[in-house]
Amino acid sequence: MRNYLKIGMIQPVIDPDLCWNEEPAFVATEMLAGKGTPYKLNIDKLTAERVWQEITDGLRTMIKSDNCPEIILIPELHLPPSKVSDLKKISKRHNVMIIAGIDFMRNPVHPTKIRNRGIIIVPNNWGMANLSTQYTALYFGKTYFTYMERAMFGNIEGTKCYEDPEQNMYVFESTEFGNFGIMICSDIFDIERMMLYQTRIHHLFIISLNKDLNTYFAMGETLTRLLYCNVVICNTGQYGGSLAISPLEDTNERTIYKYHGQRMFNTQVVNLPVSSLEAAHRFDFANQNKKAHNIKFKASPPGFFDKISK
Repeated sequence: MRNYLKIGMIQPVIDPDLCWNEEPAFVATEMLAGKGTPYKLNIDKLTAERVWQEITDGLRTMIKSDNCPEIILIPELHLPPSKVSDLKKISKRHNVMIIAGIDFMRNPVHPTKIRNRGIIIVPNNWGMANLSTQYTALYFGKTYFTYMERAMFGNIEGTKCYEDPEQNMYVFESTEFGNFGIMICSDIFDIERMMLYQTRIHHLFIISLNKDLNTYFAMGETLTRLLYCNVVICNTGQYGGSLAISPLEDTNERTIYKYHGQRMFNTQVVNLPVSSLEAAHRFDFANQNKKAHNIKFKASPPGFFDKISK
């Protein structure tokens, strides 16, 4: 198992209060008809072009550097659906795993049901020196939509729509880089999901488009202790709020990265502990001396060692 996993975060700028707005004339017509405020399914074309440019700029900067990450995160709803195929090619060509949030999509069978999805793209030689010739791509969906999203779906381009929650939860296993889970924004409050993840993962990656920064910072701190894993939140550059945190004993080391600042495109690469965290997972804090064993993490939650050692 490696000592560290390098994670890249690309934080483009999307203003959710503006980018899905319809034209004023259409808004007036729909409001007059009593159908409520209409919204576009996808962000306007000019913003989508700019956001894609920011994504590719971030990818280029990270991939060409000497500190190229193994995994790159892109926030919730930031990837234009038309650019998914391009992102797959970039992932394969440069042998880097990419986890990205895609703008809203309709359920192909039930068009009035709207999905909030992410995609994880894994090249076949990920983590190795050999070039990749293929990739595996998996879509994963949001389960619990926000009130703002549900209000938007009341009128999407003139049609009443509904959220399309997806119930799948995933654990990705790697003997070299550690196991990880993924989720989208408000699913961070899903208690059942946390019960599934506890003792099973080393990293939790959350892609978000969220303005309630302090709540998510607090949740990151809570989850890193509850799940006893590294927690990474990749949020939009519109609000800042991205975070990387690990359950380390030293409070000055625990927060690996925390981004404050509004309306600023930003990229960052961080190192997450892997082998040392695995050692802490397997350590019996009740009956062993962690200083003697050079364990730099806080004690695992009560019952954690009993579950993981079964």
